[in-house]
Amino acid sequence: MGEDGGAGIGCVAAARRQYVTPSPVTSHSAMILVQALFAGMHTTASPALEYIPPVAFCALRLLLALPFLGYLAHREGGRWFRGYEWAWPAPMGAAIGAAYALIFVCNQRSGPNVTAMVQPAMPICTTILSAALGLEKVGAGKAAGLAVATVGTAATLRVLEITPGASLLDAVLLLTQANAYAVYVVLLTLALKRLDARHRAEEREGPLRLDERESSGKARELLAPPGPMRFLFAATVVAEAGVVGFAAEDLVANIEWASLPPLAWGAVLYAGLASSCLAHGLNSWAISKVQGILPTVYSGAQVVFTVLFAFAFLGHPVGWDRAAGSAVTVFGVYLVSRAKFAERNERSVRRTATNGDANAADAADAKRGPASASDAPASVRVRRASIDHIAVALELGPAEDEREASGGVAKAGGRRLPTVASASELEAAARGEEEKETRMERAS
Repeated sequence: MGEDGGAGIGCVAAARRQYVTPSPVTSHSAMILVQALFAGMHTTASPALEYIPPVAFCALRLLLALPFLGYLAHREGGRWFRGYEWAWPAPMGAAIGAAYALIFVCNQRSGPNVTAMVQPAMPICTTILSAALGLEKVGAGKAAGLAVATVGTAATLRVLEITPGASLLDAVLLLTQANAYAVYVVLLTLALKRLDARHRAEEREGPLRLDERESSGKARELLAPPGPMRFLFAATVVAEAGVVGFAAEDLVANIEWASLPPLAWGAVLYAGLASSCLAHGLNSWAISKVQGILPTVYSGAQVVFTVLFAFAFLGHPVGWDRAAGSAVTVFGVYLVSRAKFAERNERSVRRTATNGDANAADAADAKRGPASASDAPASVRVRRASIDHIAVALELGPAEDEREASGGVAKAGGRRLPTVASASELEAAARGEEEKETRMERAS
C-alpha cells in the first residue's frame, strides 16, 4: 500500500508540474489532441444534422457550453465590464454567433471535409483585418503567406467550378463563417488592447499608497480589466440569445424530440462538452504555455483528422485537388505565422540593443536600495489566449520609459523576466514579490 500510495502521490506531483510548466512534448500533444477533438465535432455533427436543424444544433451546443465558459471567466479573475465596455460583447456576440451557427450550416450543405478545410483561413482573415485596423503591419513575408493561403483556399473551394446558385451560396457561406470568427478575434484583440492601456494609465495616475501595499496583490487582481475568457462568456451569452431567436421555431415545432436517435443526442453532447468545454479549455491552456507560431499552424491538423474521421466513419471521400489546396493554405498560414514570429524577435532584439546592457539597470537598482526594485510594476509581453486556435498577444506594464530604463526586460519582485513571459512565469513572479514584501514587513 505504501508503494502504491507513494507512486500515486508522485504521479499527482508530476501532473501538477506538467500543468504549471509543461514539457514541449506535453504542449504539442495537447494541441494535437485539441485539433482531433475539433475534427470529431465536424464528423459527429454531420449525420446528426439530418435530425436537428443546424441553427438549433448550435443553440443546444452553446447552452451546454455556457456554464463551463462562465466557470473559466470566473477563474480568470479581474473585474466585470463597466461603462462603455458593455458595448463590446454585442458585436463580438454577433460575430461569434454567426461563426458558430454557420459552421453547422456549412457542414450540412458542403460536408465535414470542406468545412474543416476552410478553417485554416481564419488566421489569414485575422491578419488582413488586423492590418486594416492598424493592429499589425504586413511586410513582404506576411504578404507572401497571404497570397499562398489565398491560392490554397481558392483551390479548396474549387473556385473555377463555382456556378451561380447553390455552389456560389455554399462558397459564400464557407468564407463568411471563417471571416465571422476572424472578426471576433480582431474585436477581442482591439478590446483587450484598449482596456489594458486604460488600466495602465489609471495605475500611473493613482499609485497605491504604502499602507495599501499589504493588499496590493489582491487589489490588482480584482481591479484588472476583463480578460479574454470574460469577453468570450459575455459574447457567447449574446450569441446564444440571437441563435435561439433564429432557431425558436425549429426547437419548438420542427424537432421530434421523443424520436431523436442516440446518434443525435451524442453529437449534441460531444459538440457542447468535448468540443466547447474540453477542447477549448485545453487549447486555451496550451496556447498560454507556448510561444511562437505553433497555435495557428496546428489548425492544419484539424483538416487531417477530419478527412480521416469522415472517411473512416462516414465514407466521405476527399478529392486530391481539395487536399492539395488545403495543404497549400496551411503552408500559407505557416509563412504568415513565421513572419510574425521573426518580426517580434527582431523588435525584441532592436529594443535590447537600443537600451543597452540590462546589467547597468540592475546596478542602478542596487544603489537606489532594496525597495526600488519592487516598487515598479512588471512590464512584460504576455500571451492572452482566445478560446480557439488563434492566440492574442498584448503588451502589459508601465509606460515605455519604464521599459527603456530596464533594458527591455521586466522586473517583478527583484527577478528579471524575459520580454515574453508565460502565465506560469508571471504567477511565480507575483508570488515572489508577495513573499519578499512579507519578509520585509516581518523584519521591520
